[in-house]
Amino acid sequence: IYSSQTASIMSTSEPLLTYLMPVYAGLSYYGLLTTTNADDLTSTIILPSATFGTAWAAFNIYRSKSMDLGVVTMTVVAVSLALEHGYIGSGGNGLTPTLKRVETVGCVLVGCNFMLALLAFKQITKMLKREKSEFWFRMFFWYCVAMVVFWAICAWKCHGRVATKNVE
Repeated sequence: IYSSQTASIMSTSEPLLTYLMPVYAGLSYYGLLTTTNADDLTSTIILPSATFGTAWAAFNIYRSKSMDLGVVTMTVVAVSLALEHGYIGSGGNGLTPTLKRVETVGCVLVGCNFMLALLAFKQITKMLKREKSEFWFRMFFWYCVAMVVFWAICAWKCHGRVATKNVE
């Protein structure tokens, strides 16, 4: 039985984006596990993850013509981190108490967005059962589980950071 299941998974012609889910999650976790400094984590892991997630959500909106909340939640994280690190705005604001709160809440919202997909998984399965394979549904489910945990850890890490500037 196992070899026939493996053969059926390997012989599917899944779209490339199906395999992007575990790659994106894996790279995000790799960065999370190998970066010990919280400030480095925000600029080198969380910011790129949120930026990529925003682009992916925008692509989903374009492709499906329906709303993907990731474009909102991930943008909150990406913009607040970009402001902190000076990628947008005037030279970097440093970590103010307000930016710290926005980054933390943004990460929580991104995690909630993935949790929403898990809570609506039965409905998603019914809506997409003609378009997606069983393999895609399994991949999507575990991707969402992994990303809920990833963004919860990111929120915890952002919350634990000390504001470098106490002036707003």
